[in-house]
Amino acid sequence: MNAEDLKQAREDKKLLSNVSKMPGYSISRDAWLCDVGSRLAEIEGSTCANCYARKGMYRMPNVRRKMAEREAFFNAPDFVPRMVNVLNIVRSEWFRWFDSGDVADVGMALNIIEVCRQTPHKRHWIPSREYEKWTRAEQIDIVPDNAVLRMSAHMVNGTASKGFANTSTVHNAKKPDGHICPAPMQGGKCGDCRACWSRDVGNVSYHEH
Repeated sequence: MNAEDLKQAREDKKLLSNVSKMPGYSISRDAWLCDVGSRLAEIEGSTCANCYARKGMYRMPNVRRKMAEREAFFNAPDFVPRMVNVLNIVRSEWFRWFDSGDVADVGMALNIIEVCRQTPHKRHWIPSREYEKWTRAEQIDIVPDNAVLRMSAHMVNGTASKGFANTSTVHNAKKPDGHICPAPMQGGKCGDCRACWSRDVGNVSYHEH
């Protein structure tokens, strides 16, 4: 990486979310731009009905401005090399896509796949509710082994989505299936758990919050 690219990477790093409860960085999109999520937000009992990323601090002008900057970054023609450079300067092995928001279209999904491929030293977790977009993307390209595409259930206490090897559900009453996220018992932190990033874990169930 030359000096100019390094300078740009350090600037772009400011767009990442340094999520203290997780082992590494993340990056978000505006939850108001979600396609499936915006529809689910209007449905009582859905996993998006009480979306944290549509209220509170997420409505503050400074947060809205930062989200707009991230959106411009995601849609930049040189997004892939710039994102690869950002990930090359962060120390953590673990990275989560979309601590809020979701993939916008197939093109964005393919860009994410390419970023994952070009950063084999990182472990990527890609949560999403955009089943159709990812199905179409995977018909064009394959998510590499260092990344887990984990498709999220639409309804609280609902069943895991079909047709995907790795999924997640949300529970508040019924006995959950698969690996139960231990974060609520660990101060909201991942701790030593890396189930979300593991292809060997079919379903991860999160307690509704």
